[in-house]
Amino acid sequence: FYIPHGVPQSQLYPNDAKEKINLKNRVILSTFGLLSSGKGIEYVIEALPPIIKKYPGVIYLIIGETHPQVRKKEGESYRNKLKHLVESLGLSKNVKFCNKYLTLKELVTYLSATDIYVSASLDKNQIVSGTLSYALGCGKAIISTPTIYAIEVLSKERGILVDFRNPLSIRNALNEILSDNELKEKLEKNAYEFGRKMVWTNIATNYLKVFNKVIKLREDVI
Repeated sequence: FYIPHGVPQSQLYPNDAKEKINLKNRVILSTFGLLSSGKGIEYVIEALPPIIKKYPGVIYLIIGETHPQVRKKEGESYRNKLKHLVESLGLSKNVKFCNKYLTLKELVTYLSATDIYVSASLDKNQIVSGTLSYALGCGKAIISTPTIYAIEVLSKERGILVDFRNPLSIRNALNEILSDNELKEKLEKNAYEFGRKMVWTNIATNYLKVFNKVIKLREDVI
């Protein structure tokens, strides 16, 4: 028995999320979380030029401030590296940085507006991911590198796994989803259905069951 990572309640297909962030009629890719080099975002950026040539309405949002410990040691060197990469590839109009720590409400809005969520984490041994959990809970079509956690939660057609440090693999997965609405909807519905057991109210119930079991065990011992 295990208790999954909790996620907020959300709608599968909210009506006005894109309007709220002034990106109506855009195809939104996103990655969120405290920024660090372990996110592998450069490989997503490198995958984009042919995608944007084929789908000019695509915009990639890199959401979140730099991790405080990273900023203390390295400043904004990783973010600046990503910005230079964006400029060198001519993607300034299609890749945007949201450099702030979002409130829960803001985060859910950005995720709700997202068409494809991309996690390019470089740590194959990652056993849990809050960002990936939230994307599942919001019912997103997800592309992820095969971390231990991603392999588990994205099985059974809940997402697409791509190779580590491989822009071509990411590009192929993006193309696959962007060119097939039925696939996109299947991934979304499967992710959303799986995410219902991760909603905080259900997580609280699971914790209560564990606490009750522990209390009963202690009573038996006494």
